[in-house]
Amino acid sequence: MHGKILRYSTQTKNGVVTNASKKIFELRGNSWHDPKMMPSVGMFVEFRCDDNGYTIVDCRASSYQSFPEGGLVREIDFWRTNTDEELKAKEADAKANIAKQIFAKTNYAKLNAIELSATPQECIKDFFRDEFNAIAFLDSVRQDSTPVQGTMLSYLIIKPFLTKAIDFLVYNDRHITMDNFASELQTLKQLEYSYSHFKTNVNINASKIYKECFLDAQYHYKGVLRAIEIFNEKKLQIENKVRVCGMELRSIQAKLDAKKGDPKALEAKKVEIAKIVSKAKNDTKSIDMLIDKLKTMSEAFVKDNFATFEVVFTKIYQVLVDKTKEALDICGTKLDDKVWSLGMASQAIKNVFFRQHINSPFCAMTFVENHIKHLNKAKMSNNESIVYNYAQRYNKSYKNYVIFCENEAFELDLKVKILAKAKNNYVYVFQKEIEFFTAVNKMKFEICFIDSELRLSNPKEILKAGVSSKRNKDTKFMLLKASDIKNLTL
Repeated sequence: MHGKILRYSTQTKNGVVTNASKKIFELRGNSWHDPKMMPSVGMFVEFRCDDNGYTIVDCRASSYQSFPEGGLVREIDFWRTNTDEELKAKEADAKANIAKQIFAKTNYAKLNAIELSATPQECIKDFFRDEFNAIAFLDSVRQDSTPVQGTMLSYLIIKPFLTKAIDFLVYNDRHITMDNFASELQTLKQLEYSYSHFKTNVNINASKIYKECFLDAQYHYKGVLRAIEIFNEKKLQIENKVRVCGMELRSIQAKLDAKKGDPKALEAKKVEIAKIVSKAKNDTKSIDMLIDKLKTMSEAFVKDNFATFEVVFTKIYQVLVDKTKEALDICGTKLDDKVWSLGMASQAIKNVFFRQHINSPFCAMTFVENHIKHLNKAKMSNNESIVYNYAQRYNKSYKNYVIFCENEAFELDLKVKILAKAKNNYVYVFQKEIEFFTAVNKMKFEICFIDSELRLSNPKEILKAGVSSKRNKDTKFMLLKASDIKNLTL
């Protein structure tokens, strides 16, 4: 039956669905069987219950998620039907009624051209309705004044590592659940399904969609086809009438030859039937000419519009594929930004994650870096090489900072402060002078922080040596106390 999700938790994978009678049904995660979407509040669904009539055993998103004003079906039609098949049948009936009305109003004897009922662009967008809906959020992203943090990520490459970051965050911080990411995960699910469909489905081509979608939406064209059928039926009726009249003429002639009946009446009847036959034959010729004209017109309509449709389809299809990939990357990056923001503000992550001497932000790319550290660079698979090369390119976007300290608490507090400022910040921590001197003469840094309360080294001498280095003579060097970290402005 048809229903709507009233409540659903991505964390517990449990929810509630209601139907047209406002009856409540229990939805569990293992009953969801839709590879295109995740369950979400407000989603229209098609579902089936077990024998007790309460627990859902099979549920998936309905093909009808919106009912625009003036559409062929309305939301009330959704609630009055039990399945999408029933609703599609209702939609087909509505299309048939439109075609019937157009047929009744059209004088096909005077028709010179078939009018377009829907443009190629409209038909293609309707065929790829779910795919276009999936990328619709790009408009809101463009209006969003909050830019993405750092470099745009390639979602398809970083996906498993982003998943690890989310799982790590949810597992370690009890204040954060999967519901925090439900909206982004839903959008990514739809986008990923669409993109995978584009890449693997070889049946998507202009010819197939032209027949299934474009011609099906051409009510005026369908009216012409219906007219051809009607005129063929009328022609058949006339031909049958001519055959009957021929039999009557032969019967009359037989009576005349046998001198049976009134000769004058029979001759008059013969003339009358001959006129009917003559008119019928003329009508047949006229109908033949009209049928030929309509057939030529319909064939030209199909041929001419396919040429236009194919060009438009190729352009729109490529744009749709590109936009879907772009949307995947944007949504994936936005989700990673959210993970980074929540992770960097999490005390649990600070205590568990950053005490492992990790010097990059809590985000997917840090999990990527941790992964490639354990790879055998001489025996990497193709996918591992892609991830490795991607990480190498990404590393070039880092802004590097230095912390020179001997105090672990000082290091942890300042490191988290720096990494929480921007997702592409990276921290190098040094405790030995020789390591520090080597680094400042080899790399360019944004800011170098030096613990002013060092016990084993002279903070001022370290600062002086750093300022005198060739690579960092314009870099800001700062002596800092542990008590000043909280109020530090970067």
